Parts: sequence; C-alpha cells; structure tokens
Amino acid sequence: MNGPELVDQVKKNGFVWHAENWKHNNEFHHHHKAQLVFVDSGYQYLHTTVNQFLLPQHHAAWIPSNVPHKTTAASESVSLRTLYFNTDGMPPFYDDLYLFSVPPVLREMIMYTEKWSLNMEYRQSEQTFLLAILEELPSFIQESIPLITPVPKSANLIAVTAFIHQAYGAPISIDDLATKGFVSVRTLERQFKKETGISLAKYIQMVRIIKSLELLSEGELNISEIAFRVGYSSAQSYSNVFMKLLGKRPSAYFEPLVK
Repeated sequence: MNGPELVDQVKKNGFVWHAENWKHNNEFHHHHKAQLVFVDSGYQYLHTTVNQFLLPQHHAAWIPSNVPHKTTAASESVSLRTLYFNTDGMPPFYDDLYLFSVPPVLREMIMYTEKWSLNMEYRQSEQTFLLAILEELPSFIQESIPLITPVPKSANLIAVTAFIHQAYGAPISIDDLATKGFVSVRTLERQFKKETGISLAKYIQMVRIIKSLELLSEGELNISEIAFRVGYSSAQSYSNVFMKLLGKRPSAYFEPLVK
C-alpha cells in the first residue's frame, strides 16, 4: 500500500506520519485528507499542477483535500513531519493552499505528535491534540511571515537554485550562475523571470532572508552576525532588504530572542 492509499485507509480524523529521510514519489497524487507538511530539516520543493514552491527548513505547507501535488528533494536529507486531517464541514479557509513559516509554538506541537507517527489505532488524546492544531491553524498562518518563493521547472535552473542554497552566505556572481545554467547571463535572467515571475536577484534575496529567519528564531546570534552569516556586507544592507521584502525590520519579528 502506498502513501496516499494508506492515508485515506486510516479511519481517523487525524493521522500522523514522521519521516527522518522522506522518500519522495515523483508522481502527482492526492488524498481526501488535507495535509500539513512541516520541514524539520533540509529543504524541498512542493509541486502542484500549476506551480512549484520552495519549502525550506522550519516552514510548512497546508495542502487542501484532493489537491494533486508532489514533493521533490532539494537537499540530501529531508526530515518531514506530516499531519493529515479530515476537513469535511470545516470553513472555506481550509480549502486554500498556504505556505508559511512555522512559529515556535506550532513547531513544538508538531514535534510532540511524533509519538503517534503511523499509529493506526484510535486514541482520544491523539485526536484531541490534532484537532487543537487544526482549529488554531488559521491563527498560525495569518500571523506568520509572508514569504512564498516560487521555483523554476527547467533542470538547468533547478541546478542554479540548488547552488544558491549552498552558496547564499558568500557573494554570488550572476556570471557563475549562468555558467552553471549553461546559458548566457541575459538568457538566464530572462528564463528565470519567465518561469518564476521574479528576478534572479530577488530569488537570492529571498533565500537569504528565509535563512536569516531561521537564525533569528534560534536566538543565538545578533542581527549583525546574522547579516554576515547570510551573505550581507553590513547589518544595514541586510535590514533594508528585510524591510523591503517583509515590511518590517528584523528585530520586529523576534525581539524577545535577538540580542
């Protein structure tokens, strides 16, 4: 029995599946249960029939019931925490696709569910806990940081984005990216914008800001240290890009945590 069949065979409103090294299926699938997939480590791509999105570490996707989708690995090791829900009779909010950064409270709740991973038996405590996550999900999503990163479809551009995820902490040359994509700089920029709707420069900015959000949430580095860690020459230039993309300064998001 494969994953989609297993999920819909489970006669419970909520079902938990945690996997340290997720085995990706390269075919689109769907299931009646809606899906909350949380990337605990690594990063991956989420594909729908019309779009592709980057799903980095400590981010999640809410995939509504019966929506065709697939995931592909973007790093060597991806740890996924996946919760499945029966959303029959739930408000229209649950019928839309969402990608969002996961706040610490929700992260801890998701990690706690590992004790029920692949549990086929009905347990009231499990279902009560999962229902709490489901009912609070709109609040978690609406309060999250809005940073959705589309990704290209062409193999050469996928290679370019993979390099960006490895080298984001150092200066990235567009000429080097063009070489890795086996095209000219002009062709690379035109092709990337056509497939993603954003410029290559903005994609690099978004990857760096996403990584900085992880570091901010850990609370171990100050803003200047984070700026240099993610490839910016100064805290001011990092803060300006952060403000441009998210509408607030870095300290506004994790003020209690940063030094």
